Amino acid sequence: MPRPRKFEESEVVASAGRAFAETGYAGTSVDDLVAATGLGRQSLYNAFGGKKELFMRAFLSDTEDAVAAVEAVRHGADSPIVRIRARLIEVAVTYGSAQSQPSLFAKTAMELSARVPEVRTSVLKAFDDMQAHYEACIVEAQEAGEVAADADAAALGALFLALIEGMAILGGSGVPRADLIAVGLTSLDAIPLTARGRESLAASDGDWS
Repeated sequence: MPRPRKFEESEVVASAGRAFAETGYAGTSVDDLVAATGLGRQSLYNAFGGKKELFMRAFLSDTEDAVAAVEAVRHGADSPIVRIRARLIEVAVTYGSAQSQPSLFAKTAMELSARVPEVRTSVLKAFDDMQAHYEACIVEAQEAGEVAADADAAALGALFLALIEGMAILGGSGVPRADLIAVGLTSLDAIPLTARGRESLAASDGDWS
């Protein structure tokens, strides 16, 4: 009988994902994965099939997490405008001054999307989903009377997707937190807030955790 596995696949995938996020797909060898996961080379091949297969498991898992983080903004308890501001601050604090490196999802989008169709399809689908969640926040704010009814919610959703993902990359490259926070707060000026929307921002700091 085959011996039972003595590891959690999810933990191995997470460890491999961190290794890939640090050095990219091309820069991560099988030996690096063995060191990162604690698995022997043969065990890694037996369980996952090889470097590419393990990479795709880690990449797709991180992609799901990236979308879920934005979906949480959509479904938070605060005012939708306050939730967007909190997301801007969260990304600035998390990544600013290279406190954290860009995620595996972001790194893979830059490294492989242009030449690996399977990756490109997943990245574009994730970006579409993320934009839809930001757009939904703007629509919700319009329905609450916090944003002008004639504002282009789709364009604003695309703006915050591009800005927030870009902030993570800039922060991981060493741009100071304070600079990213300033960029994020300034971007709120692009939203045509009503008096009620301005009151919502003034009345609540939101969840900045």
